Amino acid sequence: MKNSKIRSASSAILPIHVFPYPGSKRWLLPRAAKFFRAHECQTLIEPFAGSGVVGLSLLNAGIIKKLVLVEKYHKTASVLQAMLDDPELADRYAAFECTRTNVENLIRNEESAFRYLVHARCCYRGRFDLSLDPQLDAHFCREKVVASIRRVHAMRDAIVVINGDAFVEMPKYAADRNVGCFADPPYTADPRSRGHQLYRHHRLNHQKLFSLLAGWHGPWLLTEDNSRMVRRLALCYRFHCKRVPMRTALNKKKKELMISRRRRVF
Repeated sequence: MKNSKIRSASSAILPIHVFPYPGSKRWLLPRAAKFFRAHECQTLIEPFAGSGVVGLSLLNAGIIKKLVLVEKYHKTASVLQAMLDDPELADRYAAFECTRTNVENLIRNEESAFRYLVHARCCYRGRFDLSLDPQLDAHFCREKVVASIRRVHAMRDAIVVINGDAFVEMPKYAADRNVGCFADPPYTADPRSRGHQLYRHHRLNHQKLFSLLAGWHGPWLLTEDNSRMVRRLALCYRFHCKRVPMRTALNKKKKELMISRRRRVF
């Protein structure tokens, strides 16, 4: 019964997913939608935005009214910002011929949000520092990407993108009960976690993050690696944890943690 309810919720949430990103939370969308429908907020901040798939999808579904995306990595932030500012981004992506020669020339000759977007779509898991995929256009997904860019651009007045530090921006919103938070930080609490290799800005004070959320006045939802340190922090702050199943990019089954101060509606 629970799984059928989650599938039903999923059908109501259209994923707004423009570029691949390590640790993408598309799989979490039905759970996030269920949570923020039960614990309403006008504005949602994603302090570790990445692709912003959760916040953008919730905004598109009308579950929130305003979205603040905070991203430290300048290349990722530039793509998010370009979706708001550049009305020609979708058309350029639609017209781009995804051949190895064209992609290599673009990467070699241009530093722009469009270059980063194409590069992310043509290399492994959106990693800008890795070589191009052998099957170059396997994830180019022209029609879906173009549609998502256009949806984001249409919502631009309700979105703020900040190329900055989560710990600088989060305190600005913590006292407002109308502001919710979806935090999906790099999974680096465990020294053995792959987050240390996946992310450019992987260093994170997880205890400081838990402390900030402990003082957050609005609703919040945190996803973390299922590690001993994270479970101990949650216990220390009397937060509620739930292990949720997911599949990695390599199609391996694993469990991650959903954490909140609210026991209901996970």
